[in-house]
Amino acid sequence: MAIGPMFNYALGSLSALIVDEYGITEGQYGFILAAVYLSAGLTATFLGVLADKLTPRFQIALIFSGIVVAFLVSAMWQSFVVLLAAALIAGVAQSFSNPATNRLIAQRTSFTQRARWMGWKQSGVQMGLLISGLTFPFLGAALGWQTSALIGAAACVPALAIAWLIITKLERDVVSRPAPAASGVPDRGKLPTAVWLFSLVAFLNAVGTQGVTVYSSLFAVRALDFPLTVAGMIIGVIGVFGILSRIGWGRVAGRMARPSVLIQIMSLGGVAGLLFLIAAELFHQGWLMWVGILFHATLPLAANVIINSGTVAAAPAAKVGAASGLVATGMYLGFGAGPLIVGQLVDLTGSFTAGWIAVGVTYVASVVVAIILSRLHKSSA
Repeated sequence: MAIGPMFNYALGSLSALIVDEYGITEGQYGFILAAVYLSAGLTATFLGVLADKLTPRFQIALIFSGIVVAFLVSAMWQSFVVLLAAALIAGVAQSFSNPATNRLIAQRTSFTQRARWMGWKQSGVQMGLLISGLTFPFLGAALGWQTSALIGAAACVPALAIAWLIITKLERDVVSRPAPAASGVPDRGKLPTAVWLFSLVAFLNAVGTQGVTVYSSLFAVRALDFPLTVAGMIIGVIGVFGILSRIGWGRVAGRMARPSVLIQIMSLGGVAGLLFLIAAELFHQGWLMWVGILFHATLPLAANVIINSGTVAAAPAAKVGAASGLVATGMYLGFGAGPLIVGQLVDLTGSFTAGWIAVGVTYVASVVVAIILSRLHKSSA
């Protein structure tokens, strides 16, 4: 889960450098990030179906090797088109992450353990964010993007070898033990309405979270005059608090039968965080930005734990991969839309306020869908 988004988080932590080095606008930079997620979203549903059939080792190898290729392609030539091609490759590679890992959790853990394991699993994404935020700003400032990308590709190779060895050992151990009894809903040939609603919530939440995460570093440089290294470390701060919040909310979700209430709370927290970001730019106060980032990292950024836990619980036992792929499609399409919306509005208005307002609207819409999901759960109880 950490390796899948490593390429886009590397781009995010060096956003100001990429914009200057490649001679592109903020809107074009947003289009590159959007390409990653649109590519992932368009392939996630199909690859989610494959996740029910392919071995875990093969899927992990596809994720790792795809990110290596993306880094290498991006380092080939200092060109916007080449960077865009690398983004498309990275999107396909990381679209396997959620279906593959959700399938493993559904097969290997009991129903009562799933939310807690989902919290740890989803915190891997934030671990990637933390590693990127702590390394790439310094690599980029000293060596530029192309050399940093080569280092990123090289780091993925031993990580793949370690992951392969660990999964091989665990699969051998599991052969001698019976898997936990399946507790998903019976397979009736189609995905329940709740899964489709979770996919919609995933889309709306992702528009907001990725719009903020991708542009947080550039926002700090352009709107608040932060130096590149400090602004890049914002990604690391988001990663630290994202890890803690996802693990913590995973524990809370394990004790709650209905995830919709938590989704409402997290979405409203996202609105509050955006208000602080707007105030930070309006009054040119850096501390207001840090408060907004903390709201962002501890509330809406943790919603994927709740969404994935709810999806696994609602899906037919034989279609966890397919359901996870559908929800991942919503999430990745939202990830693509968020940076695109914010970037275009920054280009049009010259400030970030309009972009923050736009993604705030999606958080409000997420609250509405979560209320509908809550009523669906009550009617089916």
